[in-house]
Amino acid sequence: MIDPLVYKAQDAMRCHARKATTIIAMATQLHSIAFGNMPPSYQVMSGSRVRPVYFYIVDMSEFSTDKLANRGSIQATAILTNIQDFVVNLWNNLAK
Repeated sequence: MIDPLVYKAQDAMRCHARKATTIIAMATQLHSIAFGNMPPSYQVMSGSRVRPVYFYIVDMSEFSTDKLANRGSIQATAILTNIQDFVVNLWNNLAK
């Protein structure tokens, strides 16, 4: 039997996925794939402006990105690199 807390966690993830406009999934393949199937492909912003939901998956392996693409998450963009390098470069270029 599945613990009811698992369902609560999935509902919380879905709630965040519906609000997201940009998603960066890093390092954990299973979580990236699970979350990648939740968000919509676009958001309707104020003034009825339609905006795509950007989805980036950062991993050293192509497995995650291939799995997401095979499951219909076509908006997922792969960044194939070491997670530590990605985070350090992100910090150095955004934290100014």
